[in-house]
Amino acid sequence: MLSKVKFEIISGLYCEFVNCLIEKGFYITSLEHTDFGMTAVCLASDYKTVKHIAKKFQCRTKIVDKKGLYFRIRPFMKRKGFIAGIFIVFLCMHFFGAIIWGIDIVCPDANIAKDVENMLYANDIYAGSFFSKVKNKKVTQQIFMKVDNVGYVTLNFYKGILTCRIDPAVNKLPYLEKSVYGDITASESGIIEDLRVYKGFSQVQAGQSVYKGDVLVSSTYTDRNGNLHRVMPRAYIKAFCEKEYKAQTDFEKSVYLRTGEYTQQIKLKLPFKDLIIEKADTDGWDIFDKEISFSAVSLAGFRIPATAEKTVFYKKENSSISRDENAAYKAALKTVDAMIENDESVIEITDRTYSYTTDKDALYITCRVQGYFDITI
Repeated sequence: MLSKVKFEIISGLYCEFVNCLIEKGFYITSLEHTDFGMTAVCLASDYKTVKHIAKKFQCRTKIVDKKGLYFRIRPFMKRKGFIAGIFIVFLCMHFFGAIIWGIDIVCPDANIAKDVENMLYANDIYAGSFFSKVKNKKVTQQIFMKVDNVGYVTLNFYKGILTCRIDPAVNKLPYLEKSVYGDITASESGIIEDLRVYKGFSQVQAGQSVYKGDVLVSSTYTDRNGNLHRVMPRAYIKAFCEKEYKAQTDFEKSVYLRTGEYTQQIKLKLPFKDLIIEKADTDGWDIFDKEISFSAVSLAGFRIPATAEKTVFYKKENSSISRDENAAYKAALKTVDAMIENDESVIEITDRTYSYTTDKDALYITCRVQGYFDITI
């Protein structure tokens, strides 16, 4: 919409003046006679030039009316600071609303909450980063896949706060535990002492000897009519078995150990830039361990969009460990005993016998165990 000005020509040679304007190609319309001259309409951008030409014909011009978008918004242009302030306020609201000011993890299990917090940080989701729907969806899937014992997870972002709600996985009911797909086979050779088949079709009986790999409980059964029935078998089978555990300990071993020397780096992660508060000095360190910790930053109890990251570097050097036969035997003994203790199939140990052999490089220990095992595991 072009801005136009209606002006009045008073006195002077106004006829010659108007003819001059038309000859020069100015936009002139709506010519009307008045008692002292005439009125006309021209473009607002041309009025200054028109007024200057009028002096050559002893004419005076006076603006009567103004029309157009420019003249409508002109009163507001006088308050540019006020308008700019409103615009900046809305811009800041939109900008700061896209920044994560804080992360609230709601979970009854502290270990799961810590794992989820580490997962979020590994995906650059922390106080001071920008919220992304794509990243939010991606990390939700990773939490399901990589964090143990998570049953349900939601990530909701509202007014700068990212709320993560975690429901732990519900354990199977007792009658569903140890259910398997397919047949149950013997994990060890032995003599069955106790046989409890809760679901499935038993292929053995108490007192029977079985070998490793034999089918104990079948998941299928064909009735007299030729119909095939399939279930998820579940059973508890206790057997007297003999099992071997083996471990090895080297006489000479080179390992990298921490020397006790360390240095740290503190970084403040802000929305647009990371500020290094304290820089680590690892010059001359060939190998080192690195431990990273982080925490949200608050000022006088108020959250601010920033996260403090602390990285500690521990210097390591190559060290040689030498053991004689006695020390190697004790180390191997602890290893093999730990293996037996962590074996979930062990029910009761009645006897154990240790034997070992050596060569120039290592000691090899064997523990022969007799006892009761759950051979379904």
